[in-house]
Amino acid sequence: MKDVTCSIDRISALAYISDLSYFFKSLELNPYVDVVYTSTRQGDYDTNIKCMDGSFIQVNSREKRKANCRLDFNPNTLHGRDTYEEMQKIIAFMKYPRMTGIDFAVDYHGYDLSSLSISTPRSMKRAAYYAPSDRLESITIGSGNGDKRINFYDKGYKERQNLPQNHPHWWRVEIQRSRFKDENDYFINPYEGMTFTFPASFPPDMKAADRLMLIGLQQQPELWSELGRKVKERLRDLQYQASKSLDPHPADVFELYKEEMQAQLQELFAPAYQNSPFYQAL
Repeated sequence: MKDVTCSIDRISALAYISDLSYFFKSLELNPYVDVVYTSTRQGDYDTNIKCMDGSFIQVNSREKRKANCRLDFNPNTLHGRDTYEEMQKIIAFMKYPRMTGIDFAVDYHGYDLSSLSISTPRSMKRAAYYAPSDRLESITIGSGNGDKRINFYDKGYKERQNLPQNHPHWWRVEIQRSRFKDENDYFINPYEGMTFTFPASFPPDMKAADRLMLIGLQQQPELWSELGRKVKERLRDLQYQASKSLDPHPADVFELYKEEMQAQLQELFAPAYQNSPFYQAL
């Protein structure tokens, strides 16, 4: 059975906590908190808080006038009602939250995307990783220093031990976004302008030299960066003619789930934007 979904896979945010002593005291009563420890390394944060589901919070107790708290978590791990509310009790202490990173994941269940080719509007560094059997495992496009990084990988293979034996394919097209201009930039469609194609048959009138070029670029996609602009544009057009596109396109899936993801983010951080009853109850 085929199914395609889109979700927020990770959130990173900066915020300000005015009453740190009260905040640290509340952590002692929060069952969601696993361990609190002080860092001995020099840096912006001196207190680290690890939660039961792997969520991570860092606090700079020396800073009093600007963002002194960093939050990093996967909203999909907040499964239970109690876990969700305990996280919101922590968020309730925060003021002026600003997202510094949001990871979006489009999951294709039942689709074999092992031969998928991904092209971006501008040239980006990329690396492909293969299993010893030459089976594609993942492709990474972009670098950790950029404002967008694409991870395409066989999620089903990574989660195989947790899936039924007859589970079909499960591939993920993940985009890690950062360096937002403002709140309106959080949900700008990151998949727009990208092409996702499968190799098909070459048109009968395509020159043999062009076929060889496209075959070679498919095997070594890093060579695209060495081509001139006009040659690159011409080969991109020929590649599109000789390919079939992924359907549905990740950009369309993102738009379908966009409002749902916006509502999820707003609900998660609601206690930080208002006089939260969680804060009053502590």
